[in-house]
Amino acid sequence: MSVPSKFSLFKRSNGFYYILFEKDGKRKWKSTRATLKTDALKALTEFKDLLASRQVEVTLSKFIDTFLPFARVNYSKCTVDFYEQALNRLRSMVGDRSLSCLTMQHLDQYKVKRLSEKKSAATVNRDLQALRAAMNTATSWKLIKANPFSKMRQVQIPDTQPTYFTKSDFQTLMKGIADQWLKELIIFAALTGMRRGEITNLRWEDVDLKQRLIVIQSNPTFKTKHGKRRILPMNDIVFNLLAAKAGRATYEYVFHIGGRKIYDDHACKKLKKYIRQAGLNNRLHFHSLRHTFASWLVQDGVSLYEVQKLLGHSNIAVTQVYSHLLPEGLHSTVNRISL
Repeated sequence: MSVPSKFSLFKRSNGFYYILFEKDGKRKWKSTRATLKTDALKALTEFKDLLASRQVEVTLSKFIDTFLPFARVNYSKCTVDFYEQALNRLRSMVGDRSLSCLTMQHLDQYKVKRLSEKKSAATVNRDLQALRAAMNTATSWKLIKANPFSKMRQVQIPDTQPTYFTKSDFQTLMKGIADQWLKELIIFAALTGMRRGEITNLRWEDVDLKQRLIVIQSNPTFKTKHGKRRILPMNDIVFNLLAAKAGRATYEYVFHIGGRKIYDDHACKKLKKYIRQAGLNNRLHFHSLRHTFASWLVQDGVSLYEVQKLLGHSNIAVTQVYSHLLPEGLHSTVNRISL
């Protein structure tokens, strides 16, 4: 049941003031037993205080049990995993206390603990953002009056460039891979820039070979990042790969292993094994294929604006991490100006 809201006073023909409020989506009223407005206002304040004192405290455990089913409907599996892990870690650190007792000190303790575990600044910031977002939901549900983590400060991240495969690295990697399904997955990822989950959950119904387009969108079993939908054009290699697969398609998913769905962790571990076998940079991983797509385009003179659209970034600032690859190409641009 929800907490009553939108309180107001009105006077009936019998001369008494009544409190009008909303509860569970319905309008209700209660007599103040007062005929004077000053007394009625006092009764209204007392009524609000009484309701506040009766409000049931929600513990972290109860909130997690309610929040996660909601998150699974509204967010991608990857995002839900972030929420679940961060909330459970917070509970193990501070105990199963009520949400109203959480403070910024608890979040700072969480931050210190994670950093002491040698977690990267990016990983810790992801956790902090998940906790703040979860408490935003708790606030909107009126489980707490205000978000205790609203003034959260992220860990400063060193200015590092994204790791990507050079074309030589990519060729070396491909020579050592024996699994055909993984080869196709890697080529597709490097030439589309799609996220891992977007690829492993891609269905044939979202592939338009006639117009050479791929529709990236949520479906009943998969949520895209932020629930956004975008359309991606295929290059010739991707088109030929998909056209060949379409001719023998017997499964709803484009990429699979003998009619069985490819799970994200399996693809990641397999790729990491081959990266190590090839003696490549150990920082390379599946998401590096998305960086590879963007890096190769920028190195070939494609504008950051176009790369932003292809990657589905909502903000050009996110795409700016690839700007270090531009300087040499920019010389020809500035030389277009002459006197």
